[in-house]
Amino acid sequence: MKNFIKNYKVEIIIFLIAIILMFFNPDKAILGLKYAIKTFLYLLPIILSVAYLTGFISEVIPKQTIKKFVGKESGFKGKLLGGIFGTLMVGPAYAFYPFFAELINNGASIGVIAVTIAAWSIKIQWLPFALSILDIKFVLLLNLFIIIYAFSSGYIMELFYKK
Repeated sequence: MKNFIKNYKVEIIIFLIAIILMFFNPDKAILGLKYAIKTFLYLLPIILSVAYLTGFISEVIPKQTIKKFVGKESGFKGKLLGGIFGTLMVGPAYAFYPFFAELINNGASIGVIAVTIAAWSIKIQWLPFALSILDIKFVLLLNLFIIIYAFSSGYIMELFYKK
């Protein structure tokens, strides 16, 4: 019980606050609960997919392979792979944080993960829509700056995490 409280203290505090708020305004509490359930069901397929992908990475792909392609020794090629992967990814970034943590635990470079997360904001699948609404010069310059930022953040993160 002591370990349960220690491991889930934030969740317990939030739960207690929710119960207290239910006494002050039960109608709003029910609306909030319905919204929370709806959001959870919306995110459930993404969470399950990421959990499966994380398990797959952990159990099937050897650490040496991860280190070879996205490890510290992968250099620019690893960051380029992370940048390509990041621009193709869809879904909320926070859902993929456990996946990134598993990659880091299995030998991926902090720099590659930083490039991947930063490149996530490009969204290649949305470029045709952006080009139809915004000026082509704006879209190209914005994405160029995002790419520069992504690679810069990868190298800077490696400097801070150099051991």
